[in-house]
Amino acid sequence: MVMKMNKASLTLKKNALLTAAFLFWAVLGPSPALWAQSDEELAGQNAVLDNARGENWRVSLGLGLMSAPEFEGSDKNEAKFVPVIDVRYGRFFLSGAQGLGFEAVSTRDWTLAPSLKYRQGRDQDDSDLLRGLGDVDGGAELGAVLSWHPSDLAFFLGAYHGLGRARGLTAELGALYSTPLSEKLRATLGASLMLADSDYNQAYFGISREQSLRSGYRAYEADGGLKHVAVSASLAYELAYDLNLGFFAEYKRLVGPAADSPLVERGSEKQFSGGLSLGFKFGQ
Repeated sequence: MVMKMNKASLTLKKNALLTAAFLFWAVLGPSPALWAQSDEELAGQNAVLDNARGENWRVSLGLGLMSAPEFEGSDKNEAKFVPVIDVRYGRFFLSGAQGLGFEAVSTRDWTLAPSLKYRQGRDQDDSDLLRGLGDVDGGAELGAVLSWHPSDLAFFLGAYHGLGRARGLTAELGALYSTPLSEKLRATLGASLMLADSDYNQAYFGISREQSLRSGYRAYEADGGLKHVAVSASLAYELAYDLNLGFFAEYKRLVGPAADSPLVERGSEKQFSGGLSLGFKFGQ
């Protein structure tokens, strides 16, 4: 009885820590703040001109409702509420897509932004397919994003390495095209690919001998390589001054070592996400 109570207490503490970290960093993983990504990219471009005029605050706060896979590689989706946060002061920022960081280089066409983000872990209780695999620890990851935005078309390259219990290195290359459809409606299209090293892939897609015995999956050692390709689309509509309604959809396909995982073979390499958000913007 005491062991059960201790286990429940540890679980509650763990969930509380994860929730606090998630609310503070407002991050996903594969991307709970997808609807905000295009806005943040545009905010980064607009910040170049703002920085030339001096430091000022720009804040976006909101709430989103999204449908996303139970875990990366799952064949089932779940609905959940997530916060949308984007706070900027001069070159410094705190946002869902970029984490906590600053623009070390900021010109009209180029931006280099080092940042610290939270990498979401995985709980084996999230899905029946994860039983016996144990939990994957989340944690901080440190890296930077280099972006080139000469026009409405922007390109970016980002690389992040896990710290502490968050294992592995990931690198993402992508492009975003944003254009106004009317005075109040803006559309954004995106495409990206992500590579991951063997440490990352083994943590999320590999099956050790011990995990194989507990779960029934065959043992599998995941190599590094291309992890996924993705396309996305979003719409942002201005309901009123500084009040925006956003819609987004993303299709991600796991490839390479990730798609070959017994876990993904039992689940699905096809990952769909979608949702809507309501956000307020204020500041100078």
